Amino acid sequence: IASIEAWLQAPFSLSSVVCKRLAIASTDSQIPDSPHSSSELLGRDVRASVTSLVASKLASSRQLAICRLLLVYGLGGENASPIHQLALRSVIYSSALSWAVHQPAPDDPSLTVLDKNLSNLAHGHIGITAAQSLADAFIASSFNGNPIVSLTRIISPESYGRVMLRLLAPFAEFPLHSSLYGVEETRSINENTKEITAECLLAEGAAIGKYDSSGAEKTWNVASELLMDTSTLDFMDSGHFRDIFHGLKDEREQWWTFQYEPHHEDILMRVVCLILSSARSDGQIIETRDEISRLCAMQTIKALFIPTAMVASDYGVPMDGTFVDWLLNNVSIHDQVSLQSLYTFVKTMMRISNLIHRLTTLESSLNLVTKESAVWTHSCSVTLNASLDVIANISSCLPPEMSREMPELPTLWSMAFQTSMKGYLWDDALQACISNPLEERKKENLKRFILGMIDAEAMGKLIAMSLTVVGEEIFPSTDPDVMDDDTDSFEPNNNTRESRCIDLFEMASNIIQEAAFENSTLDRFGDNRPNYWGCLYALYASRGNWKEAARAMHMCATVTSSIVKIPSSDRPELLSKEASEKLIRDITLSTQTCAHALSLVEDPACRYLISGSQASSTPSSIFQRDANDSGAIQVLTEDHVQWLASHAIALQRLNMDDLSPDSIATILKASSLELIDVLARLGYYDQAIAIALERSALSEGRPGGIDLFDDALKHILRKYLVPAAIHTCSNSESFDDGEKDSSPRPTISQIRQSSHTCIRSMHNSLQYGVSSNSTNSMCWQENRHSDISVRTSMAMELVQQYTTIYANSCHGLSNSVARAFLISTGGELDLPIWLKNLCMFGNTEGVDSSSTGGLFAQHRVSGVENSRNAADPAGLIRVFMEFGRLEDACDIVIDVLSSKNYEASSNRLPEKGNIDYVPYDLIDTLWNTIEAVASSDVGTSVDIAMLLKKRGQMENALKRHFESLKTSEEGLQSARALSYS
Repeated sequence: IASIEAWLQAPFSLSSVVCKRLAIASTDSQIPDSPHSSSELLGRDVRASVTSLVASKLASSRQLAICRLLLVYGLGGENASPIHQLALRSVIYSSALSWAVHQPAPDDPSLTVLDKNLSNLAHGHIGITAAQSLADAFIASSFNGNPIVSLTRIISPESYGRVMLRLLAPFAEFPLHSSLYGVEETRSINENTKEITAECLLAEGAAIGKYDSSGAEKTWNVASELLMDTSTLDFMDSGHFRDIFHGLKDEREQWWTFQYEPHHEDILMRVVCLILSSARSDGQIIETRDEISRLCAMQTIKALFIPTAMVASDYGVPMDGTFVDWLLNNVSIHDQVSLQSLYTFVKTMMRISNLIHRLTTLESSLNLVTKESAVWTHSCSVTLNASLDVIANISSCLPPEMSREMPELPTLWSMAFQTSMKGYLWDDALQACISNPLEERKKENLKRFILGMIDAEAMGKLIAMSLTVVGEEIFPSTDPDVMDDDTDSFEPNNNTRESRCIDLFEMASNIIQEAAFENSTLDRFGDNRPNYWGCLYALYASRGNWKEAARAMHMCATVTSSIVKIPSSDRPELLSKEASEKLIRDITLSTQTCAHALSLVEDPACRYLISGSQASSTPSSIFQRDANDSGAIQVLTEDHVQWLASHAIALQRLNMDDLSPDSIATILKASSLELIDVLARLGYYDQAIAIALERSALSEGRPGGIDLFDDALKHILRKYLVPAAIHTCSNSESFDDGEKDSSPRPTISQIRQSSHTCIRSMHNSLQYGVSSNSTNSMCWQENRHSDISVRTSMAMELVQQYTTIYANSCHGLSNSVARAFLISTGGELDLPIWLKNLCMFGNTEGVDSSSTGGLFAQHRVSGVENSRNAADPAGLIRVFMEFGRLEDACDIVIDVLSSKNYEASSNRLPEKGNIDYVPYDLIDTLWNTIEAVASSDVGTSVDIAMLLKKRGQMENALKRHFESLKTSEEGLQSARALSYS
């Protein structure tokens, strides 16, 4: 077969007839000297001449190879099939070579591969007369028996990968026969050929992956198969391997940590070569030097064989066959270990080293593939399978106590994890992560796994995963046949000897939370930051743990608000408008989501959060009631969380306003009262009142007492809303206090929004007051009104809505509004009729006349807890007297006393609370004040006659009232009898 293979590879024929017919003969690779320089060779004429000669010779060689193929296919016998393969290889190679020489060079498309090769061959002084010799030299170098030597003379695999692939493919498919060059050299040539072919295939797959994913995937599969170690071994049972391992281990606990010197590698190489050569009868080593070098590079081999070799050297054992016998005696602990068993052990480790080399080659080729390529995931999958092949061979071929302690195993699992992460093979990545025997590396990889999925926007896949408790399957069993004799349990490397379980869900949530805290201090307002808080919320929500989901959003809002540092000086920290909007938007969304998640907690008793952790350790947090108590742990109820949501909405509304403070820190550190005041000043009455309502609900005041909401509502109406309406009525052009602003407050849209919110809240709480028909819709149809007059008319109606709706629940509101009207007008204008009636008679709807008081007495509103009717005529009298409007005070007394229903007096029983109250002392004070004014010598603008007339009418009303009190005793007795019956 060797002679036939040499004959089939020759590009020429010994037959003169054939040579003459094909115009081909034996070539001479020696290039004669010439006085001409090599630059002349590169001229057009010489290049064309040589190219033509090479093309004709290659065509003739291809015809010759085809003829030989036809000839050998006619042969019979046992060796026909190998000879057919060799002939077919020659035909394919000659065809590929004929194609290759005409391909453009990658670095210079104007030249071909042949042109570049001629430059390498023409290293001497060659003239035009040497074209024939140069062509013969090219043919001779191309058809050298060793394909690696031949092809590397022609082209470089790094620069001409595709061309090299076509040329090496025939030798990869039909390897050289061992009888031609010897077993070791032939094996080395074939292995190098397959390796270079695989590398070219991988590069080709990376190149075509952009437009042909299917072809690229097949290319990677073929390359992976070429790199596979196809050598077969008759493996012995694991018991012999166990004896060899324990004999080489020599009772060393941490045998894998052996430290060696550089010269020890030469000793290890001699030991391995002795074992490989001693096992063969001919004493030859059929393994390639590259395979032996890769085997000796393994840490396991170094840690097992170098200490043994050093011990043998100490005992004076020579490095020859005597050493092998001495080694076999040392490893024969229970049974006698044969040389063939030791050889098989070394060959098994060599197979593992070859598989690791295959994995390294595939992994390095991943750098050639871009993540955008369609073959990226498949390339990572092929590389991952190579990692798993190595791990599977280690687990199946070696004893468990050895495979678990091999230092290569954690590295292999880490490589499998990294490859899975690159290819977005999440399930495989998780399995590789939890299978790593090193606890520290396992936890580190799990962190990279969780954060990597979030960065890759694969949160949905993470949620769908079964993140359970793992750990039992990672560590060895307690089978006494597998364990050491002197140990009860086993755990790899330096870890403590106990099985550790990991709750993947808990660890994932902790990792995301830690990343969220770390992310809050880096690139504070970057748009490309992953939303770790949102991912943490989604993770808890997917498991139905709404309380933890709410806690995540609470921490998100708190940490986000704490990003802005509270300035220690009077100069607050300024941020860009975009950064401020993003920060407030994140806080608002987080608080709203927190409130919603907490409301989904099934048990109402568990709807609370614990504050005061790392998230709320800064005074800038809106989640703290007292900045001086930043370190205290607080229990946030559902109402408190809802208030935080309303607070955040108000902050967002305020930050979006052009007139709001420029510093976001100033906005965030504002207290509730400060926020209410600035919102009302800018015209956001609905938001200010909402904040006051929510904050008041959290206060622990006395029932029926005045709380924050009462004070806030009175403050809003008295300081901002009433002046806006009064100024318009008196002088519409002075609404802006003489300063023309591009955005006067309140705006029409703000008033309409507040009006609609007020009406909606009235319907939701079933309060009594104005109807929705009074929400300023008429004002929009009055084209004759200016914008200012329309705005202020709507403000007046908004005052009426707020006062009427909240008069019952907010004690003294109507009189406070009346006082604000008089203050704003200097006591010169009359009160609106609706306000005057409200102060005198209150909201008549919902008042049960049969169970309430009368006249100046305050009534309770039926069905509403801790509320009283808005009527307080006595208080209005005091207000009028304060501003010198004595006639109006008399009118209040007259109107209230005249409103009594005298026919129903006998049916109202005092013992049931039906009493008529009249403030006689106040009326006496009013009468005396009028007397003093009338008798005063000081000039006044008051019409004394009219004032005295009003006092007389008040006196008449009092007389009628006294007469009504003379109800007969018989009438009261009849009323009692009818009531009790």
